[in-house]
Amino acid sequence: MKTIAAVVVTYNRLTLLKDCIESLRRQTKKLDAIFVINNSSTDGTKDWLDTQTDLHVVHQENGGGALGFYRGMKEAYNKGFDWIWMMDDDVEPLTTCLEEMLEANTEAGNVYDVLQPDRKFFNSDSEWRYGSEFNFRNPFKPEAIKPIKSSDFKNERIRKIVSFPFEGPMFSRDVIEKVGFADKRYFILYDDTDYSARVFKAGFKVGFARNAVMIKKINNPAMGINVDWKLYYQIRNQIILDRKHGTPYITVSRAIVSNVKRVLAVVKLSVKKKTFSDFPKNVSAIAKAVSDGFRFELAEQ
Repeated sequence: MKTIAAVVVTYNRLTLLKDCIESLRRQTKKLDAIFVINNSSTDGTKDWLDTQTDLHVVHQENGGGALGFYRGMKEAYNKGFDWIWMMDDDVEPLTTCLEEMLEANTEAGNVYDVLQPDRKFFNSDSEWRYGSEFNFRNPFKPEAIKPIKSSDFKNERIRKIVSFPFEGPMFSRDVIEKVGFADKRYFILYDDTDYSARVFKAGFKVGFARNAVMIKKINNPAMGINVDWKLYYQIRNQIILDRKHGTPYITVSRAIVSNVKRVLAVVKLSVKKKTFSDFPKNVSAIAKAVSDGFRFELAEQ
């Protein structure tokens, strides 16, 4: 019998974490273990976790989601589990989510080495899209293209994709043995796209199971530009990703295209605010992120 462990990465979202853990405890296909990686939460998460005797808890420094997923994947792998189910703390798998992923793969002949459930917003009918092909050629398109959504399915329960978020993918032990652990240096953003590309390059298949559902309980930020610490990682990490998996052409051209658009968005924001007082600072922040992306040492130390 294959053993399955879930890994949840959390930071300062205790209420959501409790809901996530409870949903894992209620799975119709029982889990063999639940690991929680606590990135130095300060909202009472540590105290609550320390009272949960059925959880495997790791308290660590806050190295962002990337360090959390790296550590959780490593902990579960080193304890010998056959499948490792990864997620953030703001998702809530429906009770049949795990069972449905496994049954869909069985029906397909167990050809998939990574299983991805469908995420649904708690307050919206919008469908998540999962890329079925990588794009490290065209700088005007995103890294993952030809998206598939649940309404695209006909009679099948599972379809092949290549790109997945770190919100729900379940990896067979063989994948981690060959591909390694998530790259903790990303901090946030693109760590999942990087791992998706590594999985694809290693020849493994990723299956999107339509009827395996988890609820996303925090909406994505509104469209537009917000020059903050997250934008730094978005810019830097996109360049790192292209350097790792693409060519010098795609790396340079996508950096130019993406960041010219961002500078124009900053101009538009300044006009809207009727002041350009923050314009030099914002453009400088974008330039620093671009520079750091190109200077980043790709080889892990």
